[in-house]
Amino acid sequence: MAERIDIRIEDPGDSAQIEVLVLRVAAGDQVKKGSVLLEVATDKANVEIEAPADGVVEKLLVAKGDVVKVDRLLAVLLA
Repeated sequence: MAERIDIRIEDPGDSAQIEVLVLRVAAGDQVKKGSVLLEVATDKANVEIEAPADGVVEKLLVAKGDVVKVDRLLAVLLA
């Protein structure tokens, strides 16, 4: 059975919210560990969110332009 991995952004400092800039994958895409899944912007920097393992993107829970709270679930990976 595949392991479910929740993709979140850790608290980048004093930012309370992040904006989703770019989605690099879609649900169903195969990814390799280290592949960029999406890019987000904090108050201070743009951050690339990478796959922590090889797997399949089960679902994306955000869209380009969304502004969400830090530590919100962004995507689910099945590894």
